[in-house]
Parts: sequence; structure tokens; C-alpha cells
Amino acid sequence: MYCTSLHEGTNYGEMSLRACARICRETPWCQHIQYDCHKDCILLEDCSRMRPTVCGSSIYHYDTTASIEVSTASEEGNDFNGVVLALLIISGIVVMGGVVWKFQMCRRRQLKASAGLMAADRVIMGRLRTTRFDNEDDLQPLTYLAAQNLPAYWSTAAELPEVSIEIASERRTSLARNLAFDELAYVKHEHLRSFQNLVNHTYQPIPTQDRLCPTEQHGKTRGGCPCVQPGGSPGLPTGFQVKRVIRVEDSDMFNRYILRREKIKTSRGGKCQAPEPAILTREAIQQFSGLQGVVAELDPQLNEVYLWHGTQVRIGLQIAQEDFSLTFAGSGAGTMYGKGLYFSESSTKADEYSKDEPSGYYDGVRALLLCRVCMGEFYYTADREPGAMEKFLQGISDSTLGDRAKAVKTYREFVVYDKDQVYPEYLVLYERLHGERPPEPPPKDMPFLLELPLYWKNVGRNPKIQDFHDHWLVRPKITSMIYRLALHTSENTCPKVQRAKRVEDSVLWCKYMNWKKQLAQQLRSRKMERCTPPNELDGNPSSGHVLTGEILAEHDGDEAISLENMVAGLNELLLWHGTSREAAKAIATDGFILNAATHGRRFGKGVYLAEDLRKSLSYCKESDGVKYVLLCRAVCGEMYYTEKEVHRDAPEQAVQEGKQSVLANPQQVGPREYILFDTAQVYPEYIVEFVTKDTE
Repeated sequence: MYCTSLHEGTNYGEMSLRACARICRETPWCQHIQYDCHKDCILLEDCSRMRPTVCGSSIYHYDTTASIEVSTASEEGNDFNGVVLALLIISGIVVMGGVVWKFQMCRRRQLKASAGLMAADRVIMGRLRTTRFDNEDDLQPLTYLAAQNLPAYWSTAAELPEVSIEIASERRTSLARNLAFDELAYVKHEHLRSFQNLVNHTYQPIPTQDRLCPTEQHGKTRGGCPCVQPGGSPGLPTGFQVKRVIRVEDSDMFNRYILRREKIKTSRGGKCQAPEPAILTREAIQQFSGLQGVVAELDPQLNEVYLWHGTQVRIGLQIAQEDFSLTFAGSGAGTMYGKGLYFSESSTKADEYSKDEPSGYYDGVRALLLCRVCMGEFYYTADREPGAMEKFLQGISDSTLGDRAKAVKTYREFVVYDKDQVYPEYLVLYERLHGERPPEPPPKDMPFLLELPLYWKNVGRNPKIQDFHDHWLVRPKITSMIYRLALHTSENTCPKVQRAKRVEDSVLWCKYMNWKKQLAQQLRSRKMERCTPPNELDGNPSSGHVLTGEILAEHDGDEAISLENMVAGLNELLLWHGTSREAAKAIATDGFILNAATHGRRFGKGVYLAEDLRKSLSYCKESDGVKYVLLCRAVCGEMYYTEKEVHRDAPEQAVQEGKQSVLANPQQVGPREYILFDTAQVYPEYIVEFVTKDTE
């Protein structure tokens, strides 16, 4: 093993089969040095495509010039070869002993990591990034029928012009084709109270045998074990605290849902028997006016209702991205009424099947899916009937209503057997409450966020144990959004955006999140609600707002960049960093390096970022008519403010005052620069390519 300075893309040539096989055998043993190869490294040509990446301390180095040859030496030479062979065998034994020891040490570290060690504390090297394409052509466009039923409060609804039957068929098809989407969006803070009301209204203090014992001392107990009874220890939750709500906007799933609803309408003559008593969620929506602006107007004649489905956060995100699956139907709720998708009108009943993530990011945080469900003509029964699905298969019913509330005083079960009868519109993240603790309004400046950005393709994965290093070439819609941001932060003088790549890297992100978490803990220990925002540092709170923040506040961009995805209380900002093509590539792979700056440091050592794109473009090194700028997330925390032209000891003074960054505003006229002291404070989220004017 040797320390090298090999960067990604180094051509190693064709390795011998023996060296290649050695890598393939040894790679899985160590979590610190990994190799990615296009295949299994069996053929010589596969070896030439292997691309190791720099390790912080060391990297495996193999002789790439060695080859397997057939010996034609004389008998005298064979004696010498025998000695060499013996030495090689002895050396091999020693090496294998070292490898076994190394394997044991790595295995111990791996077990520690799986027990909850932060991924930011791990060293994962040899990462090969993968460029992927976020292709709009892969999305199913909205049909005309679905477009007519698109909820007005969806962010995509604003893109749909009013359609009428008079519009020519070709024109309607064109309009629909332009509306293909697959997005998740945070519900705005002012609407969270409405969802809290819905959760509260559908709460019922009834434990059942499906509520697992929280102490694991009791098995499945009829009516629930003593630990989940009201007044028990810890007892039945007395309520649920809504932390965040995510809306699902997916044209393909919505198309299928509306089409299935239309088929039920046709087959049932447009009217089905209504359940008695009325469903709790329908009552709540009618009672609370605030819900009218966040839920759709459903068709009561088809028994179309909102119902709850309890799950785990990551599984809920997977359903939001890929829809429900009947493959595992009944694995959580059982098969009391056959293999189907089970829902509840009660948040308490749905909570029985929700799960958190002990010692993980979602420790104590659970998920409820609020789904649009078209029950149609339901089969009613108060008994356990595993064969109820036969009524659906025979066309007698579209669903099953199991009235266990009437039979055993628990809850009604709502079951459908076709996933297209369900649209998972909202994912509600919440915590259980016990005792007299009431639900409280979530903090606006310090909102709860998913572990990964909402718009990432990897949003449902666990970055601590599932490594990914993807660069997504984003859709034209997102590229256009970034260009608008660039224009507004450069007084409309910036070049055109040629393309943009989104960086989804588990290692860099975990380091960033770990730093963010530590800062939030510091604020709580100091009993601070938020960090001082930039506009309050110059003595004039009405001015000095961050340019990128002002633009984000004006545009709805949850599918890429949005204030809803940032923690304002930590001064988490979106800022630019101009650089070269090679540096942008290296930073997006391995992160920033403090001592790698090539420009003057007027304000001391740190990572320099700007809100004014023109400042960042001035640092760029043009390559083939293109300038490369990183659009970064930055957690600035408490900022040391200076108006000096040069202030090289500003970082030292900032640290002495317990601050995490410097905001430099020369002569109070700018352009302002943000200097961050720790590379973990910055995440390079987008690589943006600007085509210079002289090449247009």
C-alpha cells in the first residue's frame, strides 16, 4: 500500500488477471477503500475501465505493468524460479495474515456504523460518481380527463391553462403533453394547523391487539397489552404532533387514479350506497374551513374519501415516489379481508402500523399517508372475512368495509384491492404525544426537514448505510429555474445556462447534516430561537436581505430549490462559488478544501461564497467557452460582520466571539461575500455551466 495522488479518471491500463481478481476479492472486505467497476473485473478490458479515487491517507496500488506469461526458461532457471516461488508463498502467507487482521478491524468498524455511528464520521474512499439523466420523457403526461380534475392548490396547476371542450383535440393533447410531473412539495407552514386539526378530529382513544407493546414485554394481546392502555406506561398516545407535511404531485399516478374512478362511476351508474355513520375524515373536512384549501373536492356519490395509512417515513417516501404495491399487501395489517390495501378513518388506528427509526434520523418520527380513496360500491361485513376479496373479483363490489367498530367496539377497516383506487396525496410526519402534552404549532424558522432534500431521487434512502454518489443532469424546467435565479442575482447580466447537474452524494451530505445538527444543538443549549439574519447585521433590518433568498421567496421551486427546503433559523442560504471545470468536478466529488484557494484572501482563510453571481463569475476560469459555478447550500450560523476592504484576521475574531462565519460587506456597498470556516458547512448541490457571451 502506498500513498498516491491519483485522481478519478486515471488510466491504469490493462491489469493482469491475477491483480484484477485480487482487487475483486479484497474490495468488499474494507469499507474505507472501495472500487467501482462496470462489470466484475474478470476480463482485461473491464480492468481498464476501473477508476479508483484518492484516499485521504492511502490507497491500494497495484502493478499495472505485470502480466501473466508462459515460462520458456531452462531447467537451471527453474531452480531459481523455485526459490522465488517459495519466497512468494511465504510472503503471501504474511500478507494474508495481515488481510485477515484488516478484515476483522474493518468488520468491527462496520458493525459500529450499523449500530448508529454517523456516516460523517466514516471514511469512504474510492467513490465513483455516476452521471444520470432526469429525463422528462420518462414521465407520463397528464391526460385531458386528469387535467380537468387537477386540484387547484397543486403547484403544477398554475401551469395548466384553462381547457374547454371547444379546444381542438390536437391542442388539448399538446397542453397535456406539457404537463408531465413527478414532484414532492412541502406544505407551507400556514397550512400545518389544518392537518393538525384533521389528525386531532380523527383521534380515538381505543387500543387494539395490533398496537405493539412498546416495552416488548408482551405479545399480541386482545384489546392491547397493559402498556398501551389509556393511563398505562407509557400508555396509549394521547395525541399526535404534526411536524411536517409533504404533498405528492405525480401525473402518472393521478392519471391512473382518475381513470379508475371514472370506470367505477360508469359501472355503478354514478352512485353508490353511502356508509353509516359518515366517515370521520369527511366530517373533519366539512368542519374545518382551513382544510378546504389543501384537500380536493371529492365525489361523495362514489364514496371517494380521504383515509389514513400508517407507515415508516422512508417507506412512505417510497410509496410517494413509486405508488403502493400489492406484493406485500397484508404484511403489516394482516389479511382480515383478503390481500388488499388497508386504510382507516382514525389517525389512532393508522398509528398502530406506523414505525419510527430508533437511533436513526427519524427516531421518534412516524408517518401517516393521507390518501384519496375511491371506495365505490363497498361490500359490508362486521365479521372477519378473508374471502371478502372474492366479491371484488366477481365484480359485485369495488372494496370492503369491515365494521369492527360494530362487532368489537374498535375501528372500521376500509380495504381496496386495486392500487389505482388510491392516490397517496399527503405524507404527514408526526410524533406521538403522551400524558398532558398538547400539540403545538411547529417552529417556522427551524422547521423539521427530511434527512435528504425533498426533490432528490435518493430522498427515501438512508445515507448513513446506503452510499450513493450521483450527478443528475436536471430537466430543462429546473435549468430554467436556476437561470432565473442567476438573472435576478446578477442584474440580468449573466450568460445563459447551458446545463446543470445536481449533486447527490451521501458522504458529503452526511458531513453537512452533522455540522447542521451540531449548530442546532448549540442554539438550543444557549436558549436561542434563531441565528441573527444577514439583514440585521448592518443596523438596517429593512435592507440587506440575501439576494438568493429574496428570489426564492418569490418563486415556487420545491422541485429543485425553495425556502421550504432550507432552515432559515440557522442562516442556511443558497450561494454561488465560481471556479474552474476541474475544480468544480473535484469539489462535487470530494468537497471543498480550505487550503486549495487560488485567489486572494482579503478576509482570511475559509470557503468564499457570494450572493451576487457576478462576483462568482469573476473567479471562473473559462473552459471551451463555458464558465463553471457551483450553487451551494451553506449553513452560515452566527456571522461576524465587517465593512473593511481587507480584514484578514476576521475569522480569528469571529471564532473568539463564538461565530461560525464572516459576512464581508466592503464599505457597506458590496458585493458581499460569505466566508465559512469549516468545509462541512457547505454542500455543492448544483454544477451550473454558463455559456459565455462571446461564444453565442
